[in-house]
This record gives sequence, C-alpha cells and structure tokens, in this order.
Amino acid sequence: MPKTNNGIHYEERGNGPDAIVLLPGLGCSLKCWSEVAPLLDGYRLVLMDLPGHAGSLDAPADGSSLARIAETVIDACDELGLERFALVGLSFGGALSVRIALNRPGQVFAVMALMPWNAGGTEAGDPVIEGFHTSFRDVEAITEAIGAISLDPSKTTDVVRTMTSAVTEQFWRSWLGTGGGAYTSMFEELSGIAVPTCYVIGGRDTIAPQDKLIADVRAMPGGRLVFLSDAGHLAPYESPELVAREIREFISRYANTPSPDAGSAPRSSPSARPSR
Repeated sequence: MPKTNNGIHYEERGNGPDAIVLLPGLGCSLKCWSEVAPLLDGYRLVLMDLPGHAGSLDAPADGSSLARIAETVIDACDELGLERFALVGLSFGGALSVRIALNRPGQVFAVMALMPWNAGGTEAGDPVIEGFHTSFRDVEAITEAIGAISLDPSKTTDVVRTMTSAVTEQFWRSWLGTGGGAYTSMFEELSGIAVPTCYVIGGRDTIAPQDKLIADVRAMPGGRLVFLSDAGHLAPYESPELVAREIREFISRYANTPSPDAGSAPRSSPSARPSR
C-alpha cells in the first residue's frame, strides 16, 4: 500500500501531461473513484484516501480546520512531485479541493467539486450533522443514513464499510462536533479564488443545499455550475459515466491533454445544464 511520508495512502493510474488528484467524500475511501478513473484516460490520476480515512488513518487529521486538512493533502501532493494539477472532489472532498486551490493558486489549474460541502459551513443545531456526530461506528444508524441518500444502495456499500470501520474518531468528532470544521466558513474568501472552479450539483441530491451552492458559485469570479438532474449525492458510485464525462469536459478546458470532444460542437443535454 503506497503511502507518502505523512501517511496519505494513494494510488496512481494512467499517464499524460496533466495530473488530476481525486479526493473522496467524508467517510468514503478512494474506491469512490474506481468506476470513474478508467474513463479518464490520457491523464495521470492520483487517487487519495482522505486524512483519517481508510488507508490514511495515520495521516494528520484535525477536522476542526479545513485548512489543516488541506495542508496534509498539499504536503502529499508536493512529495509526489505534482507541480501542476487539477483537483476533483466529492462532497467534503469538494470543499477541500476549493480550500487547496485558495492556498495554492499557482499549483492547481482547475477544480471540480461534485455535490460539495458548501463554503459557508452549517449552522449550529443542524440535525443531519448532529445525527452523524452521535452515530460514530453505529452500523445500523449509518447504514440507514447512507441508504437514505443513495439512489442505488447496492452501489454504495463501500461508504458504509468505511464510515463504520475506517474513519478515526478524532477526525469524526473534530469535523462534526460543536465548533468543528463543519461549522466554519471560507465563503468570504471565494471572491478571491484565482483557479477556474466548477460546482456540480445533483437534482436528486438530498444533502447538499442547492441554494447555498449556487451562492458559492456566484461569489467566485468566473464560477461555473453544472446541474445533473438525475444525479444523487453519491454520483461517482452510481453514475460513473456521467461523472467522468463532466470531469473530462471541464478539465480539458485548462489542461494540456486534448479532450476527445475537442473541435466538436458544444454538447447540450437535459441532464447537464451549465450556467455562468
């Protein structure tokens, strides 16, 4: 199991002149991208387990600060020689990708955040956050919660496995607890983001607040929004072809790797309606 010196477990796949770092969501492992990665040929892909998750259990994982989690990931990227790369993250990994782009605008050339955690954080007393906080290692409660946000629970069993057996309590409590990272905001910094950023939201996502995500995009200079009408919160597991298509379309705008669609007429689809 390859790990960086600071304990981040990673897998590398493919090759090409441009690199994409793929970050999972809260409670997920890098298997989040197992069906998406084979569809991103022509890129050097680096799949990472988040700090405090799965193969990265021993990596520094202070969830009370998104910036500190970002530094752990940045250190791993530096060790792997990623001088210029794109970031694609799901949910918490999407917010983490935005945080890294704010910290390293000269190193990150594009960000795609899928169903991301909104930049403004949550409000005290949020029932979903409090519910997850109290359900640490509670297999029945977590299975029910993941089932409720899945469009096809048979495809999201790895999320249940990781959440119930492979997330450290230190990260769990520090992110979800009162005053933890889930309650902090980086919204005011979005107006200064210098990296092309695209949010992807799902029409069947029951967790990510669409109004707040739209507000995030409006706050970003040149921010882009893609709406996938049939996608849920865990789209990389359930709709890998759709997710891979959107990644390729956006990242190819800023990469040295030509898109297979380069030179063709712009696509329009009822399931993907970009704005801004």
